[in-house]
This record gives sequence, C-alpha cells and structure tokens, in this order.
Amino acid sequence: MSFEKILVVCVGNICRSPIGEALLRKQHPNLIVKSAGLSGISGRRGG
Repeated sequence: MSFEKILVVCVGNICRSPIGEALLRKQHPNLIVKSAGLSGISGRRGG
C-alpha cells in the first residue's frame, strides 16, 4: 500500500491531532500531513 497524504483527526484539534501531525511530519517528511477536529471552536486554531 502506498499513500502520500495523512489526515489526523480528533475531537477538537487542540492537542492530540496537532501532536500526531507533528510526530508524523518528523518521521515522514516526504508525506503531506494535516490535522483536523470534529467539533472545533470557530475562530480558534489548535496547536
């Protein structure tokens, strides 16, 4: 299996998914990694 994009998702995109994104980017710099939340607060950015 081969892929080049990863989306890490948690509830609020405040702690878990941004940390997962950072760790994956460090381990796999050739991949496109983004994070998202299911119920984020409008106007508030995680990380």
